[in-house]
Amino acid sequence: MKKILIVGAGGFGREVYNWIKDSQEKYPDWQVVGFLDDNLSALKEYNYEVGVVSTISEYRPQDDEYLVMAIGTPQIKNELANLLRDKGAKFETFIHRTSIIGKNVEIGLGSVLCPNSIITCDANIGEFVTINCGSGTGHDASVDDYSTLSGQVDITGFAKVGKRVSIGSSACVLPGVIIGDDSVIGAGSVVVRNVREGSTVFGNPAKYIK
Repeated sequence: MKKILIVGAGGFGREVYNWIKDSQEKYPDWQVVGFLDDNLSALKEYNYEVGVVSTISEYRPQDDEYLVMAIGTPQIKNELANLLRDKGAKFETFIHRTSIIGKNVEIGLGSVLCPNSIITCDANIGEFVTINCGSGTGHDASVDDYSTLSGQVDITGFAKVGKRVSIGSSACVLPGVIIGDDSVIGAGSVVVRNVREGSTVFGNPAKYIK
């Protein structure tokens, strides 16, 4: 039996907890034993069978413990993944039972694919990528390390999303478009041309606002 600790006890962490429980038949050897969060009282107002067992900074990995990353903000996710890996922590990849994964798809360690996510075929998902409910990629697309797709995001064929990119709900990246590292795509945006690194774009069509 693998003891699973969820990194982050905020809203997304609570969602991931429920989705792991919902996928128990797919992961019969997983037992969620708690959360890691620097706010030890993060679950005080919620009724969960397990609680926050340690702060992230004070966590000391055990041989039978595995972590699932439930942090949405890409830069924080990157920082915490590095911190925990340096401690010797081991991560798992979680793919919800309703996700659809096509042929020739690579999914990196530590990524989380939420309910009804779709990776069609011949696509690459990096490490610690978050693909939220109803989101996905088309053929030959890629999403690089630590990026986060909010709900109902459509990354179409041959599009490339860089590292630590945050894409808001219901955004669409058109075929072949390249999104630079550390960019932010606003909710509902339609990205029709390449986005330079470190930029923020919003709208239909998406325009630079930072």
